[in-house]
Amino acid sequence: MKFQKRIKELRIRNSLLQRQVASAIGVDSAIYCKLEKGDRQASEAQVHSLAKFYNVDYDELRQLWIADKVYDILENENNACDILSLVAENIIEYEKKNPNKR
Repeated sequence: MKFQKRIKELRIRNSLLQRQVASAIGVDSAIYCKLEKGDRQASEAQVHSLAKFYNVDYDELRQLWIADKVYDILENENNACDILSLVAENIIEYEKKNPNKR
């Protein structure tokens, strides 16, 4: 699930208008609308404010937010899955060689 879909789902589930959520997290209604449409990236502070406002797990919402950022970087790459696999393999190898560097 994408971050934007999740925040829209939370808003609808709570029977709120976009302007109500925007006001609660301290942003302009137009900015919040863009967040929900995916036309603008939320800041980490906004992600935190949304998690707190909706009383949902911050880590879950943050993971969706980060996943969207990664997707934005890789969406036009023909070998996006290969790139992600390579990154994961490199991290695993590094961790094996440097177990105390966390």
